[in-house]
Amino acid sequence: MSNKLDQIIDVSISLSTKTITQKGFGIPMFLGESMKLDRRAKSYANITEVAIDFSSSDPEYKMASAAFSQEKTPPSIMIGKKVVAISTAITAATNTPGDIVNIEKENHNLETGASVTISGFNESEYNGTFEITKIDDNNFEYTASSTPSSTPATGSGAYTASETWANAIQKCFDYNSSWYALAITSSVEADILSAASKIEVIKRIFLARTSDTDNLDSSDTASVLYKLKQLGYDRTFTIYNSDTANYFADAAWLGRQLPTVPGSSNWAFKSLTGIIADDLLSSQSSSIFTNNGNTYETFAGQSITRYGKVASGEWIDVIRGEDWLQAKLQENLYSTLINVEKIPYTDAGGDIIENKIREILEEAVENDFIATNADGIGQYTITVPDVSDIASADKLARLFSGVSFTATLAGAINKIAISGNLSV
Repeated sequence: MSNKLDQIIDVSISLSTKTITQKGFGIPMFLGESMKLDRRAKSYANITEVAIDFSSSDPEYKMASAAFSQEKTPPSIMIGKKVVAISTAITAATNTPGDIVNIEKENHNLETGASVTISGFNESEYNGTFEITKIDDNNFEYTASSTPSSTPATGSGAYTASETWANAIQKCFDYNSSWYALAITSSVEADILSAASKIEVIKRIFLARTSDTDNLDSSDTASVLYKLKQLGYDRTFTIYNSDTANYFADAAWLGRQLPTVPGSSNWAFKSLTGIIADDLLSSQSSSIFTNNGNTYETFAGQSITRYGKVASGEWIDVIRGEDWLQAKLQENLYSTLINVEKIPYTDAGGDIIENKIREILEEAVENDFIATNADGIGQYTITVPDVSDIASADKLARLFSGVSFTATLAGAINKIAISGNLSV
């Protein structure tokens, strides 16, 4: 889903290594397969509300509990539903010839867009893996591999319905796009890669947890960390934890960090309530860091997250801060457009645009996202062209082009090097 404000306020921010255009917010989405929701996604303000829909043994509940148990907690979370159903006996319904097949669903828990694998029918057109295109009170429909040969059709078989994590993420995004950061109940490598491929497209961030020991060897090309690094994903990051079955370090880390102002908080050195840290060898930690993974480990007697990078090697706080900056610039300029009679296409109008950009950059300075000099002045410059220098075609189209800014990121300290000399 595109950001509609792009049609009016086109903001593109260039990092030193990447160019990404997108918006971002601070609500986590926990996506799972328990199939207990009556909708694609639902918002919850606390764990008591979650307990109405999920039992304490459900992974979605455990993720929500991890998020709500941190020192800082999000004001709300969302839980999403990935469609999955066990193999179930089905019968063919009466069909007219054509390329749409109707299967009598008999109260089966399915959704449009789900992948359904069907087997056991005498008619070959009914067997195979399809996508459900329509569901009514009595049947679900999908496109057959060829024209059904019988009217009415006969036979019976079984189906297994599911959808990929990527498809489920898209469905949840289409249903409600107000969430910003994703974690899924699965820690399986194939599922992580599926989710990661989608998150890059919809411009959110995805935190995956993994316990696969092949990640402890940086040269192992079969590890999920190695594969994600090679893919160069800017929006997927991982946390290694040896017990992913019982602990949801991903949900806990998101719960701890998302309440902070984007760009203002280093994702490293954070303690996660309720998560057991790993006691890793330095060589094991180094292997994870080499492939831009992150850890939650006991380090010098403290349980901390290290170091806060996405798969491409960029820092998580930079990605999130950039998302916030673009969204704020768009919102501030759009608010000006709709709350004044007009912004004149003059140098005075250019001054209005410059001042609105400056307001947001100053806010970024206050958030420690943009650096300051020794005098506390924000390290950024804004360039707004004189109207006389703008192309006539842009003027006729009422497009004020050529506006830009540059800024120096404040960054964060993740390591300190000190040298000293003592003498007597």
